[in-house]
Amino acid sequence: MAHAHWRGVSLPDPADGILSSLETAADTAGLITPLVGDIAAARALVASALAAGAPISTARPAYVDVGGILYRATGEQTDGVLRLSPVSEVESAFDSFRGGRYQRQSGTQSALVTSKLPARPYDRTIIAFGMADATVQGTAGLRLLVVDNSQPVTARWEDNSTYETQTTFTIARVPAGVDPKIILAVSFGGASGKVSTVQFSEAADVNKLAVLAFPVSMG
Repeated sequence: MAHAHWRGVSLPDPADGILSSLETAADTAGLITPLVGDIAAARALVASALAAGAPISTARPAYVDVGGILYRATGEQTDGVLRLSPVSEVESAFDSFRGGRYQRQSGTQSALVTSKLPARPYDRTIIAFGMADATVQGTAGLRLLVVDNSQPVTARWEDNSTYETQTTFTIARVPAGVDPKIILAVSFGGASGKVSTVQFSEAADVNKLAVLAFPVSMG
């Protein structure tokens, strides 16, 4: 009966047949199939292997080199099409909001929308972009907050603006296992006790939060 090498390869025991053991070892070795012409050819290759009984799964994915980019296949499908995912894929999340009226004192802030980007078991660098269109009476800004809110980035509207679009962005490192908690917020400024009012546009296409996340080296 075969046993598993620490790298995951199934190796034969003394009583196992050599030829069948070689095929099992190749199936479990995590080898990279080199230089497949395009994604269609890669899908055809994986489909053919699955049809022949290859044990391709999330536990034992197939890896294919397509034009120098490494793709991973687990046999899963989307709308009947085999899914191929680039290794170390850049993750993205897009969110928006509509309208809302906020009246607050200086030194406070209110969340507008929170990114759906989840925690991952590895470190990442994230780039977040926010934009919002608003009428402002007083002093207010569009703010991006990440993880613990210790380093907010704020772009300010001109005082008494009428439906002006403001944008802001930030770059931050998010540790493994930590919820990014990327929030687009409105912040209120001015002298102590000053009250400002912000009315946001009802159009979702001008009120957006976009986030990209890139895996980075650890240790």
